[in-house]
Amino acid sequence: MSPQYTDRRTFLSQALRRSAGVAVLATSGAGAWEGLLGSGRAAAASLHPAARSLGAASLQLDWIDDIEFAGSYIARSSGYYQRAGLSVTLLPGGPNTSVEPIVVSGKALVGISGPDLTSAAINNGADLKIIGAQMQKAPQAIMSLAKRPINGPKDMIGKKIGVQAGNLLSFRAFLELQGIPEAKVDIVPVQFDPSPLAAGTVDGWYAFITNEPFLLAAKGVATKSWLLYDYGYRLYSGTYLASASSLDNPSERAKVVALMKGEIQGWQKAFLDPTLAAHLTVDVYGKSDGLDVRTQQEELGAYQKLFQTGTTARHGLFWMSPADVAANIRTLSLVGIKSKPSYFTNEILQEIYKGSNQA
Repeated sequence: MSPQYTDRRTFLSQALRRSAGVAVLATSGAGAWEGLLGSGRAAAASLHPAARSLGAASLQLDWIDDIEFAGSYIARSSGYYQRAGLSVTLLPGGPNTSVEPIVVSGKALVGISGPDLTSAAINNGADLKIIGAQMQKAPQAIMSLAKRPINGPKDMIGKKIGVQAGNLLSFRAFLELQGIPEAKVDIVPVQFDPSPLAAGTVDGWYAFITNEPFLLAAKGVATKSWLLYDYGYRLYSGTYLASASSLDNPSERAKVVALMKGEIQGWQKAFLDPTLAAHLTVDVYGKSDGLDVRTQQEELGAYQKLFQTGTTARHGLFWMSPADVAANIRTLSLVGIKSKPSYFTNEILQEIYKGSNQA
């Protein structure tokens, strides 16, 4: 995850905690929701026969505990990793977390990052492979007020668009992709608080569709957003990575398969039971982060639209099609990052799915 993304999310994690008008709905307590996990463990047992023990491994997350890791929380709490034979420790991330070196060092078997950072690490000699993509569509978006909507890229011409310093490179690349001269858009330097959009100081805002719209909605501000992805700026987000050497080592590979099997089942369950996912996030794993159930559940709905596409309907969650990989490579080239098809592999997912859409 890029530094600008973590800075932006540092603001958001604080702002969502203090947003007026958002009631904290997590009243049942962690104990009650941990108690509900018995049924989840039973479901896990029905999915797979008992597996031989593969030992332990760690999954390095790229940010602090919130709903974007709901599938991992469910996989661990409902016993999906364990049923696959693996004991998994979830390592939380944060603003100073760099996932790639942690995986290279062996401190984590698998990590969650982005194709930009992992490709850059591989270019610098890291022995890594991207083995799956959570979000088939990256969440970068342009947000505007519902009462004065910007309906697409061409509507930005002549408008004031708030863009954070760390996002200027990607925004300028997007303008170039759209054939829009930068001089025709009034790029306004902003920080991460989208209040200037609510106040009408700017007409549009470079946002992440999984976060800022909910932040303003919590303040009673209705917005309209569209993804850069839908206009050709195609990137994955939340990509899994592992060392190539782990994939070549039979015992380590078996652990990677087990961990990813648990991730698939965890995310399947999260989308089927968003209430469980939100309460686990708020009451158990992110208990100290001041989150609220309603916002986390709404954000999960936004994530689901990015996870589930025609590709995943045909092949299963996290699948990376050759066409999408090629599109990622083209987009990364726009911001000066070299990537190659060989950096991506579905081999672990192929082993899990074995021609089926079920793990």
